[in-house]
Amino acid sequence: MRTGIRTGMALAVAGAASGLTLLAGGTAAGSATHARPATPVDPDALVCRYEVTAKDGLEVRKTPGGAAVGALPYAAHIGADCETTGWTQLRQGVKAEWIGDWVSRTYLKRIGCGHTVTAKDGLPVYTDPDAKSQQIGTLDPGTRINTSCTSKNGFFGLEGGVKLPLIGGWVSGSGLTAGNPVGGVLAGGGGTSTPGLPLLAGAGLGILALGGGIVLVTRRRQAKAAS
Repeated sequence: MRTGIRTGMALAVAGAASGLTLLAGGTAAGSATHARPATPVDPDALVCRYEVTAKDGLEVRKTPGGAAVGALPYAAHIGADCETTGWTQLRQGVKAEWIGDWVSRTYLKRIGCGHTVTAKDGLPVYTDPDAKSQQIGTLDPGTRINTSCTSKNGFFGLEGGVKLPLIGGWVSGSGLTAGNPVGGVLAGGGGTSTPGLPLLAGAGLGILALGGGIVLVTRRRQAKAAS
Protein backbone atom coordinates (compact mmCIF):
# COMPACT_ATOMS: atom_id res chain seq x y z
CA MET A 1 0.00 0.00 0.00
CA ARG A 2 1.50 3.35 -1.00
CA THR A 3 1.87 6.08 1.60
CA GLY A 4 0.45 8.62 -0.88
CA ILE A 5 -3.04 7.11 -0.75
CA ARG A 6 -5.34 9.92 0.37
CA THR A 7 -8.86 8.59 0.47
CA GLY A 8 -11.02 5.53 0.28
CA MET A 9 -8.84 2.93 2.05
CA ALA A 10 -9.32 1.63 5.58
CA LEU A 11 -7.83 -1.52 7.08
CA ALA A 12 -9.74 -3.22 9.91
CA VAL A 13 -7.22 -4.35 12.51
CA ALA A 14 -9.47 -5.68 15.24
CA GLY A 15 -13.21 -6.10 15.66
CA ALA A 16 -15.90 -3.54 15.03
CA ALA A 17 -18.28 -1.90 17.40
CA SER A 18 -20.38 1.22 17.71
CA GLY A 19 -19.24 4.55 19.13
CA LEU A 20 -16.74 5.97 16.62
CA THR A 21 -14.06 8.05 18.36
CA LEU A 22 -11.33 9.99 16.58
CA LEU A 23 -7.98 9.45 18.31
CA ALA A 24 -5.43 10.82 15.88
CA GLY A 25 -5.24 12.21 12.37
CA GLY A 26 -7.76 12.15 9.56
CA THR A 27 -11.44 12.98 9.62
CA ALA A 28 -13.99 10.72 11.28
CA ALA A 29 -15.83 8.48 8.84
CA GLY A 30 -19.43 9.36 8.25
CA SER A 31 -19.02 13.06 9.06
CA ALA A 32 -21.69 15.31 7.61
CA THR A 33 -21.15 16.38 4.02
CA HIS A 34 -23.43 19.39 4.19
CA ALA A 35 -23.31 21.88 7.06
CA ARG A 36 -26.37 21.89 9.27
CA PRO A 37 -27.82 25.08 10.75
CA ALA A 38 -26.25 26.15 14.05
CA THR A 39 -28.20 25.60 17.24
CA PRO A 40 -30.07 28.82 18.15
CA VAL A 41 -28.29 30.78 20.85
CA ASP A 42 -29.93 31.30 24.24
CA PRO A 43 -30.32 35.07 24.81
CA ASP A 44 -30.24 34.51 28.59
CA ALA A 45 -27.04 32.44 28.61
CA LEU A 46 -24.02 33.79 30.47
CA VAL A 47 -21.13 34.79 28.22
CA CYS A 48 -17.39 34.71 28.99
CA ARG A 49 -14.38 36.09 27.16
CA TYR A 50 -11.75 33.54 26.08
CA GLU A 51 -8.41 33.36 24.28
CA VAL A 52 -7.70 30.58 21.75
CA THR A 53 -4.73 28.44 22.89
CA ALA A 54 -4.52 25.95 19.99
CA LYS A 55 -1.30 26.72 18.08
CA ASP A 56 -2.73 25.47 14.77
CA GLY A 57 -6.05 27.23 15.28
CA LEU A 58 -9.35 26.04 16.72
CA GLU A 59 -11.93 24.46 14.43
CA VAL A 60 -15.43 25.97 14.35
CA ARG A 61 -18.27 23.46 13.92
CA LYS A 62 -21.97 23.77 13.14
CA THR A 63 -22.81 21.25 15.86
CA PRO A 64 -20.75 19.74 18.72
CA GLY A 65 -18.38 17.33 16.99
CA GLY A 66 -20.00 18.05 13.61
CA ALA A 67 -18.61 19.33 10.34
CA ALA A 68 -15.92 22.01 10.55
CA VAL A 69 -16.70 25.29 8.78
CA GLY A 70 -13.49 27.15 9.57
CA ALA A 71 -10.98 27.85 12.33
CA LEU A 72 -10.23 30.57 14.86
CA PRO A 73 -6.60 31.74 14.84
CA TYR A 74 -4.23 31.20 17.75
CA ALA A 75 -4.50 33.87 20.49
CA ALA A 76 -7.80 35.23 19.14
CA HIS A 77 -10.07 36.77 21.79
CA ILE A 78 -13.70 35.69 21.48
CA GLY A 79 -16.92 35.60 23.48
CA ALA A 80 -18.64 32.26 24.11
CA ASP A 81 -20.99 30.61 26.61
CA CYS A 82 -19.45 30.17 30.08
CA GLU A 83 -18.70 26.45 29.92
CA THR A 84 -15.97 24.60 31.81
CA THR A 85 -15.72 21.45 29.64
CA GLY A 86 -17.04 19.99 26.41
CA TRP A 87 -18.32 22.36 23.72
CA THR A 88 -19.34 26.00 23.86
CA GLN A 89 -21.27 28.28 21.49
CA LEU A 90 -19.66 31.35 19.95
CA ARG A 91 -21.26 34.71 20.76
CA GLN A 92 -18.81 37.51 20.02
CA GLY A 93 -15.61 38.44 18.22
CA VAL A 94 -16.09 36.06 15.25
CA LYS A 95 -17.61 36.18 11.78
CA ALA A 96 -21.34 36.87 11.80
CA GLU A 97 -22.06 33.49 10.21
CA TRP A 98 -20.22 31.72 13.05
CA ILE A 99 -22.35 33.19 15.84
CA GLY A 100 -24.05 30.18 17.44
CA ASP A 101 -21.50 27.70 16.05
CA TRP A 102 -19.45 25.50 18.36
CA VAL A 103 -15.81 25.15 19.49
CA SER A 104 -14.06 22.85 21.95
CA ARG A 105 -13.70 24.35 25.43
CA THR A 106 -10.40 22.46 25.81
CA TYR A 107 -8.53 25.00 23.67
CA LEU A 108 -9.87 28.17 25.30
CA LYS A 109 -8.27 30.15 28.14
CA ARG A 110 -10.58 32.22 30.28
CA ILE A 111 -9.88 35.95 30.32
CA GLY A 112 -10.27 38.01 33.48
CA CYS A 113 -10.29 37.62 37.27
CA GLY A 114 -13.16 36.34 39.39
CA HIS A 115 -15.31 38.61 41.57
CA THR A 116 -18.58 38.35 43.47
CA VAL A 117 -21.08 41.23 43.70
CA THR A 118 -21.45 42.39 47.33
CA ALA A 119 -23.52 45.55 46.79
CA LYS A 120 -26.74 44.90 48.76
CA ASP A 121 -28.94 46.88 46.37
CA GLY A 122 -27.30 45.52 43.24
CA LEU A 123 -24.33 46.80 41.27
CA PRO A 124 -24.92 49.21 38.35
CA VAL A 125 -23.20 48.47 35.04
CA TYR A 126 -22.01 51.51 33.06
CA THR A 127 -20.83 52.06 29.50
CA ASP A 128 -17.61 53.65 30.75
CA PRO A 129 -15.50 53.58 33.95
CA ASP A 130 -17.49 56.52 35.29
CA ALA A 131 -20.68 56.59 37.36
CA LYS A 132 -21.83 59.59 35.29
CA SER A 133 -21.86 57.52 32.09
CA GLN A 134 -24.95 55.65 30.86
CA GLN A 135 -26.18 52.79 33.04
CA ILE A 136 -26.92 49.72 30.93
CA GLY A 137 -27.84 47.18 33.61
CA THR A 138 -27.63 46.04 37.22
CA LEU A 139 -26.01 42.93 38.68
CA ASP A 140 -27.79 41.20 41.57
CA PRO A 141 -26.06 40.67 44.93
CA GLY A 142 -24.10 37.40 44.99
CA THR A 143 -23.59 37.31 41.21
CA ARG A 144 -20.26 35.74 40.21
CA ILE A 145 -18.52 37.57 37.38
CA ASN A 146 -15.19 37.83 35.57
CA THR A 147 -13.66 41.27 35.26
CA SER A 148 -10.47 42.89 34.12
CA CYS A 149 -7.72 42.11 36.61
CA THR A 150 -6.84 45.77 37.03
CA SER A 151 -9.17 48.70 37.62
CA LYS A 152 -9.56 52.03 35.89
CA ASN A 153 -10.78 54.95 37.99
CA GLY A 154 -11.93 52.37 40.55
CA PHE A 155 -14.00 50.46 37.94
CA PHE A 156 -13.49 46.97 36.51
CA GLY A 157 -14.41 45.94 32.96
CA LEU A 158 -16.81 43.00 32.61
CA GLU A 159 -15.25 39.96 30.90
CA GLY A 160 -17.69 37.15 31.73
CA GLY A 161 -20.53 35.71 33.77
CA VAL A 162 -23.08 38.19 32.38
CA LYS A 163 -25.41 38.37 29.39
CA LEU A 164 -23.85 39.41 26.09
CA PRO A 165 -25.06 43.07 26.10
CA LEU A 166 -23.17 43.68 29.37
CA ILE A 167 -19.81 42.30 28.18
CA GLY A 168 -17.43 45.26 28.01
CA GLY A 169 -19.43 47.27 30.56
CA TRP A 170 -17.93 48.66 33.76
CA VAL A 171 -18.72 48.15 37.45
CA SER A 172 -17.41 49.84 40.58
CA GLY A 173 -14.86 47.90 42.60
CA SER A 174 -16.52 49.14 45.79
CA GLY A 175 -19.35 46.67 45.21
CA LEU A 176 -17.12 43.65 44.53
CA THR A 177 -15.07 41.13 46.44
CA ALA A 178 -12.56 38.65 45.00
CA GLY A 179 -14.18 35.30 44.25
CA ASN A 180 -14.13 32.22 42.06
CA PRO A 181 -14.12 32.91 38.30
CA VAL A 182 -16.88 31.85 35.94
CA GLY A 183 -16.26 29.68 32.88
CA GLY A 184 -13.44 27.40 33.97
CA VAL A 185 -9.81 27.63 34.94
CA LEU A 186 -7.50 30.29 33.58
CA ALA A 187 -5.36 28.01 31.41
CA GLY A 188 -6.86 26.22 28.42
CA GLY A 189 -5.37 23.30 26.54
CA GLY A 190 -2.09 24.29 24.95
CA GLY A 191 -0.25 23.15 21.87
CA THR A 192 -2.05 21.62 18.92
CA SER A 193 -4.63 18.98 18.14
CA THR A 194 -4.08 15.38 19.27
CA PRO A 195 -0.81 14.17 17.68
CA GLY A 196 -0.59 11.01 15.65
CA LEU A 197 1.77 8.13 16.37
CA PRO A 198 5.20 8.83 14.81
CA LEU A 199 5.35 5.67 12.68
CA LEU A 200 1.85 6.18 11.35
CA ALA A 201 2.41 9.88 10.76
CA GLY A 202 5.24 9.07 8.40
CA ALA A 203 2.90 6.88 6.41
CA GLY A 204 0.13 9.44 6.39
CA LEU A 205 -2.14 7.35 8.59
CA GLY A 206 -4.29 8.00 11.63
CA ILE A 207 -6.18 5.84 14.14
CA LEU A 208 -9.88 5.44 14.79
CA ALA A 209 -11.21 3.49 17.77
CA LEU A 210 -14.39 1.56 17.07
CA GLY A 211 -15.37 0.33 20.50
CA GLY A 212 -13.29 -2.81 20.93
CA GLY A 213 -11.58 -2.53 17.54
CA ILE A 214 -9.10 -0.29 15.75
CA VAL A 215 -9.14 0.96 12.19
CA LEU A 216 -6.27 2.57 10.30
CA VAL A 217 -7.31 5.41 8.03
CA THR A 218 -5.46 7.78 5.74
CA ARG A 219 -4.74 11.25 7.02
CA ARG A 220 -6.09 13.98 4.79
CA ARG A 221 -3.63 16.63 5.94
CA GLN A 222 -0.54 16.85 8.10
CA ALA A 223 -1.30 20.12 9.87
CA LYS A 224 -4.77 20.27 11.38
CA ALA A 225 -6.58 22.77 13.55
CA ALA A 226 -7.61 21.60 17.00
CA SER A 227 -11.13 20.35 17.36
